[in-house]
Amino acid sequence: GEVARRMAHEIKNPLTPIRLSAERIRRRYLPGMKEMEAEILDRATNTIIVQVEAMRDMVNAFSEYARAPEIHISRFDLHQLIREVAYLYKASDSHAQVSLEPDPAISSIDADNARIRQLLHNLIRNAFEAMEGGAVVRLDISTRLMQIGERDFAQIRISDTGPGIDPEIMDRLFEPYVTGKHKGTGLGLAIVKKLVEEHGGTVSAENPEQGGARITVCLPVRRIGDAEEPYAGPAQVSENAS
Repeated sequence: GEVARRMAHEIKNPLTPIRLSAERIRRRYLPGMKEMEAEILDRATNTIIVQVEAMRDMVNAFSEYARAPEIHISRFDLHQLIREVAYLYKASDSHAQVSLEPDPAISSIDADNARIRQLLHNLIRNAFEAMEGGAVVRLDISTRLMQIGERDFAQIRISDTGPGIDPEIMDRLFEPYVTGKHKGTGLGLAIVKKLVEEHGGTVSAENPEQGGARITVCLPVRRIGDAEEPYAGPAQVSENAS
């Protein structure tokens, strides 16, 4: 993790001057050039700027995936957090339909608010990217209280109307750099899995019969006290929550 963070830092350092230099070249020379030369310069400098930003996103994701966990547990309203994150994406796409079916049995959970927010951002952004260009853009988010053993879990299901997950990568979907999309870092779902497991939960994916894709996350509702038995692991949750 430390090596990864240092590498990410060293890679990010030259990205800003590279972008600034490309932008400076555009401002300085583009207005006074002939049409053909201007088109070549415009295309070349734009490629530099776009690829620099792609590298920055990749390095940031790599650094995030490699970081050591620093969980700060607090009690917060899970449904309010889901609404806040989902609204951001609904507001950016006026044609998108977003529905939330909350289970009233779940009021709040013990978790790291910032990490769960990041988890939701990754899943919802991934779903919207999968639905790009589709005739119907609909995101359904539901929650359900589940009891597994003697513990309560909050199940979060996010379903989209995209093309579904490629069956060839289904078993490796949450591994780093495994993706069925043409853009992105390939780390979004790997980070989701890491965040879920840091909280003692599970995450799974499937292609429902009605089409699209569905991601299911199960998170403990309450934090285990120091005097309680340690959590046995996510395998039991995965088996019962499907």
